[in-house]
Amino acid sequence: MLAGNSSGGHTAIYASFFPEGEDNLYPDVNAKVSGVVDFYGSVSVMREDSNPTTINHLQADSPEGMEMGHVDLRENSDLRRKLSVECNISKDTDIPPVLIIHGTKDRTVNTIGSTDLYLKLKECGKEASYILIKGADHGGGEFTSPAVLKELDAFIKHVLA
Repeated sequence: MLAGNSSGGHTAIYASFFPEGEDNLYPDVNAKVSGVVDFYGSVSVMREDSNPTTINHLQADSPEGMEMGHVDLRENSDLRRKLSVECNISKDTDIPPVLIIHGTKDRTVNTIGSTDLYLKLKECGKEASYILIKGADHGGGEFTSPAVLKELDAFIKHVLA
């Protein structure tokens, strides 16, 4: 089970794609992931307003530009796709169930990225759930409300069963 918030949501989903491999430092350890919880993840840079509060969005000195080697992503659509989770999911992608939780008033990471990811997962026949928290920003107490915790608990019990 993996979970992450903001850029950690991006990392958690990507990490679930690659449970084992030739370069595995611990070949006797099964690293298969049973489920992923993505809290308001910065999962995509495909849209111009993916990160609305980042003035230098997609530029070489932006967080996403630096992640990809100090590259201006406005001029490199291949790297934008490589960084964006939904562009790397197909029917053949081995991905565990995913629960996406995002606030409708997130001013840091646009909710549309989570929506695009959810739609891509469903389109490819993957198990995915999506909770939009009305009025919630990028984190905050709304993400630990009894209703959200109940959904989270049910998801965790489901994927660990």
